[in-house]
Formats: sequence, structure tokens, C-alpha cells
Amino acid sequence: MTVKPPPKSPEPPFSVRAPFLLLEEEGVTRLTLVRHAQQDYPHGDYDPAEWEDPPLSGLGRMQAMAASTHLGEQDVDVVACSTMRRAMETAQIIASPHELEPVVRPDLVEIQSYRDLEPGVDPRDLMDPEEWQAREDQFVKRVMWDLIPFSEGSTAFRERVRRGFDALLAEYPGQHIVLVSHGGVINAFLGDILGIE
Repeated sequence: MTVKPPPKSPEPPFSVRAPFLLLEEEGVTRLTLVRHAQQDYPHGDYDPAEWEDPPLSGLGRMQAMAASTHLGEQDVDVVACSTMRRAMETAQIIASPHELEPVVRPDLVEIQSYRDLEPGVDPRDLMDPEEWQAREDQFVKRVMWDLIPFSEGSTAFRERVRRGFDALLAEYPGQHIVLVSHGGVINAFLGDILGIE
């Protein structure tokens, strides 16, 4: 006995499927944004170098495997990631079922906090504690990167992220791109699209 698939539904007279990209259309670029899985948080005294580029934790590897299982059922043409270890490890796990090698994009690294410090220097040692606390309080309310001392500024960060996304999308038109990046990067990109700070 042969089982026939059910007939396709007819298109209504005024369809919203095409403009909302609900159809599998040729030439449409699809972008899936993935925040890297959980990083391995350092223990003990604060050392900026240990916080800058940690690997995935055990839980993070499990999270990356879960994302890989979900995305492994989809057609994926490109897996891209930032240069940071947590993003690269997540991307490698996600790319594996597709037999892809992640494309590394330096412009899509996380906000460069404390980038203007010498290695091993604790930023709190260079500022008055009251000013540090005032900036931290304002950051919680406003979430503006300019408030973090010795950091990449909000405008420079958003411009870098936008350049990185524009280049990635221009390089792989009409394909399904999975980008593994960072919360700040994804926030900056979506904020730019939506016209919000």
C-alpha cells in the first residue's frame, strides 16, 4: 500500500506568506542568531585575563549540543562565529552535524570591556570607589557601554557590529547563516535595526 501525502492548501486570494517569508523562497537570506553557550566562570581573585576569553563550562557544552541537535535538523549553509573561545567552541559543535567549518568573524566579538588597561590590572584600583559605584548604578539603569570605565564606547561598538553583520550577510546572500556570537553583539544589532539605544 502506498501512502500519498495530503494535498497542499491552496493560496488564499491575498496571501501574507510571501511578504512575511513564510514560504521557502529562492534567494532569501536566513540568519539564525545564537548566543554562545555558558562560559566557564573563573574562581578566586578577580583576574581580567581569566574573564576576557574563557572556554565553555560543562553545562555550556551540553547547551551547545542541544542547539546542535535542533539546528542539525535544518538546512544550514554557513556557521559563523566571533574569535572568542566560547563562541568558537559553540559554533564547532553546531557546525559538526552539517560537516561545516565555522567562519570566524573578528568584528563580531563581544564589547571590549577594559580594553584600555594593561594586562593584570584591576580597573577598580584606578578609580575612586564612589565614582565606580555611581557608574555601576547608572549602567544598571541605562545599560550604556560608555559608562564602563576603560571600555569600548557604545557608538564604536554598534558601528563595529553593524559592519560585521553587513559584511557577513553580503558574503553569503540567499543562504541560511547561523551566527554564534555574544549577548552584547546581538543586542547591538537588533537595537540598530529597531532604532533603539
